[in-house]
Amino acid sequence: MEGKVFLMYAETELHAGKGMDIGVLDLPIQRERKTKFPIIQGIKGALRANIDNDKLDKEKIFGSEPGDGEETKPGTVAFSEAKILLFPVRNPERLFIWVTCPLVLIRFLRNFEKKDLIKHVESTQISDSEAVTLDNQSSVWIEDIKLNAKKSDWLLDFAEKLSIQASDIDYIKNKLKKDIVVVNDNIFSQIVETMTNVIPRVRIDREKGIVETGALWYEEYLPQDTIMYFIARETVYSDGNELNLLENALKDRVISIGGKETLGKGLVNLKVVNL
Repeated sequence: MEGKVFLMYAETELHAGKGMDIGVLDLPIQRERKTKFPIIQGIKGALRANIDNDKLDKEKIFGSEPGDGEETKPGTVAFSEAKILLFPVRNPERLFIWVTCPLVLIRFLRNFEKKDLIKHVESTQISDSEAVTLDNQSSVWIEDIKLNAKKSDWLLDFAEKLSIQASDIDYIKNKLKKDIVVVNDNIFSQIVETMTNVIPRVRIDREKGIVETGALWYEEYLPQDTIMYFIARETVYSDGNELNLLENALKDRVISIGGKETLGKGLVNLKVVNL
């Protein structure tokens, strides 16, 4: 595998916004244009801000900060945007389950050159009314949508390997082994577009103690327990050991990514995974 894959487990809601929008949502999250899958850009900046100078030579890893007329130094590690892996949704029988789709899994698995597992994913046909599950139940609920369930051994293999590395908490590990379902790409796109958390916010007039006129807006968040990942690769300027230094500085850390940090949002736990 080229580079290292860092898993991001959301311990609070996440808001990586794309700025003001003219739609129903005033502050939507970032998404891929063609698939609507959630993404987080600017991982490099977030990591730089969360690492102490005494833990890592930040200028060597991330490059120098832009100065006044000074020539900048390139970084030795390149970072991808963060991509969605597992999206949590409400389930009346299990409180919540994680949903994903073949396209997301194939993108993730090819980082580990899991050709056999990718072939199993590619060969699995999933209609709009079906979901691949980890158990023998005949159906599965995704919020208020009931889908016909069909068990697959390859999903069990994936869930077993991921659960071991995704969390230190036994409860989460055990839940990942039984509560992941796979829907087709189109259904997943609709789920991640419509089942995010939307929170109304207001601004209070401090003198009058009431909401200011026009000061009501809506913010979109990825829910807590969302699992995303990003890839770090060494650049041509690397000496060959920077990824190991970065891993030591980041693994098992809880850092802040995205906006609304002072509202308690954006906390993610980082793990390096290797399937």
